[in-house]
Amino acid sequence: MTTEHHDDTEEDRSSFWNQETIKDLQRLKFSVENNKEQLNSMSEALKQLSTQDSLQRTIEALKCSLERFMNNGTMNVGCCPLGWEPLLSSCFLFSRESLSWYDARDACNGQQAHLAVLLSDEDWDFVIKQAGGRNIWIGLTDERTGRWEWVNHTPYVMNRRRWRPGQPDAWTNHGLGTGDEDCAHLHSDGRLNDLHCSSRLHYVCQRHSVRS
Repeated sequence: MTTEHHDDTEEDRSSFWNQETIKDLQRLKFSVENNKEQLNSMSEALKQLSTQDSLQRTIEALKCSLERFMNNGTMNVGCCPLGWEPLLSSCFLFSRESLSWYDARDACNGQQAHLAVLLSDEDWDFVIKQAGGRNIWIGLTDERTGRWEWVNHTPYVMNRRRWRPGQPDAWTNHGLGTGDEDCAHLHSDGRLNDLHCSSRLHYVCQRHSVRS
């Protein structure tokens, strides 16, 4: 009698891993409802799994359920991905790296988000506080039309009290190549300043929260 030998392919192993991981997540979800001490280990597991695009929606929904459980079911807003800060129906991610305005825009887009669009006093106050005195890019530019607008093309209503004195000034003697200062950032004092878009700063992304 002969025994047929079968070598698992990488695709077989990947499919099996995904199926087993989803099952493990489901088991952990039910377990954590009976044991709050497992919440910390669950959080660490989610951080490791968050890089798997195929499981991203499962992870975010599960985190939302966990947060609702931790708040005794009283949450009335959505949940944010790991590392994002919640405000009403939005989530904000404050970067640890410095990029040009363009690269920051692309980095946010790559996370199903956009550079922050601040439309209310609550948005402004929250982002200024969370920025902690850092200079950070937000989604405000006049490069496309010559008029200031938000990165999602929402019109910007000029409010001089939000800007530093004498700004925006479209300065051209910056020594950073062609063009003037077409991108806006939050200065360390919490007010706006225009700057050449190639300058490297921290940045803040914004996206809608997730409901489960």
